[in-house]
Amino acid sequence: MLPISPYHRSLWVRNIFLGLFALGLIAVLFKLGFGYKQITLYKQAKAFYEQKNLLQAEETFSRAHDMAVLSYGDDEWNSTMLQLTAIRTELEGLHQYSRSAISEKKVAEIGAIYEQYQAVKQQYQNQKDVPAMFFQQLSARLGMDKSFSDYYLNALQTAKAQAQSNLEKENYQDESFIETLLAIPDEYYGGKKKKQAELSALFQNYEKTKLRALIASAPFEDIITKTATSIRHYEKLGIETDWLVNQLEKYALAEIKEVIRSKDLSAFVDMAAAYRKIQDVLSSDSPVLDSITRYLEGKLKQAEQYIKSFEFTKARELYEQLNPLQDTAKLLSDLEKLWLEYDPARLLQLRYPDRTFTDMLSGTDRWGAKLYAFGLSEADQRLYFAAKMPNDSILYLEQSLDVDMKSAKAKIDDTLGSKEKPVIIVSASGKERANAYTALSPNLTKESLDKRFSVEADELSVEDSEHVIMKNAAGKGENEIALFKLEDNGLAYIEKLADLDESSEETTEGTRSEEATFPADGSTEATDQTPPATQKIDVFAGPGEEYEKIGQVADGSFQVIADLNGWYQIVSNGKEGWIRATASTP
Repeated sequence: MLPISPYHRSLWVRNIFLGLFALGLIAVLFKLGFGYKQITLYKQAKAFYEQKNLLQAEETFSRAHDMAVLSYGDDEWNSTMLQLTAIRTELEGLHQYSRSAISEKKVAEIGAIYEQYQAVKQQYQNQKDVPAMFFQQLSARLGMDKSFSDYYLNALQTAKAQAQSNLEKENYQDESFIETLLAIPDEYYGGKKKKQAELSALFQNYEKTKLRALIASAPFEDIITKTATSIRHYEKLGIETDWLVNQLEKYALAEIKEVIRSKDLSAFVDMAAAYRKIQDVLSSDSPVLDSITRYLEGKLKQAEQYIKSFEFTKARELYEQLNPLQDTAKLLSDLEKLWLEYDPARLLQLRYPDRTFTDMLSGTDRWGAKLYAFGLSEADQRLYFAAKMPNDSILYLEQSLDVDMKSAKAKIDDTLGSKEKPVIIVSASGKERANAYTALSPNLTKESLDKRFSVEADELSVEDSEHVIMKNAAGKGENEIALFKLEDNGLAYIEKLADLDESSEETTEGTRSEEATFPADGSTEATDQTPPATQKIDVFAGPGEEYEKIGQVADGSFQVIADLNGWYQIVSNGKEGWIRATASTP
């Protein structure tokens, strides 16, 4: 590569400088041209300004100002023109936003833009300076007042037409006309007061007409639910709703009173439960809610009266019906406890509601149980036993019986055993003898029904806690009147008291004190629960002398079916009652 000579180097430097000079000259000429153009536009803007053609003046000034080549004119005029440009920018932005919102029917956005425009307009209204004149000229050119006017007048007409159409078609799904009417500025109604008066009349007529239509065609719950929805809607929009609440209360009160008069409790509960769901729109002194509360309290008191009269089924049904209005779970639980204490036989009914029992007996404080009940079931040849324990748990036991269940009878014999732990004796028609006897001892500690004996004989009578006398027993004791002892494995033959052909009455009178027999039909005519023959016993409607006295019974005329706190429940001639337990009626 040849070295560059100083001559050639000087030529290159000269050419570079010439090039830079040419570029600078071109830039200067270009700037001078733009400057001239800018000055010309400024002068045109000034001329338009002086002619009061502010729109053209601002537009021309804005073009010159955007060139930003040089400053021209006095500062005060430039400041005024820049203010006009700011006004134009704001108005054109509002105009663009309003057109977009109107085309998309965005009511809330239109209202916000309108308020903003009115605020700007208010700023320049009643002024006569240059910015005010410019605002008026630009607003007129953009047609903003006309645009808003056309929209709102059309919206007003359309919204009113929609309200009328809803009423005519009885279709209230679309009620957007309410927001539309509220969003229309006051001036389109003739002022704020006129707007309030007109909309109040329109809304009241609409809602009252709608309510009448709903009452004529819809069920109670739909009517109050839809009306409550309307009330919430109006309240959310800041509209006073006392007039609509009063209409709803008037309708509901008439309906509630009608079901109360007709004693239709099911309908009352449904209507009251539905009405309580809308109490957020009601006043604290709502006459309907007050009527519901008073009637509910009356029904709860009625249930209490049922309980005091031992009409537990009616009380339970009433509590269950009232549960949708008030949680009656605790009341039902307390009722069941009282019911069981009054009628322990219910222990079996609760566990076996579909099973039929015969010869049901019940009572308190035996075998270590607070309450007990047992009964015979012919369907499955069993004795079922239930006991409520001291810890309130309920124990259920059962024992199969190989006897003729159609003739079977059961009784408690507390002579054979003890008063606290007596023996249950089931008698029935026998196969080899007149009667078959089965004795059971409930052992609640071991949760079992222990079979003490199962024998057949013509007759059986209890002598004491360990001995029984049988007439013509099958097996040992046949053709005899014999004494037997109750042992762990059954009845053990002790001795013959008499031959069968001797007088049973004389033998038993000479050998044993008066003992009640257990006849073949299993009745309890002469049991330990029968009062003395000559005694007349007062019978009461419940277990206590505070209950009504309903009559008297004599010896042999009743059967004991339960005992409770020193009182026996009896049946005499098909009628039930209660007698006080005495020494002769253990």
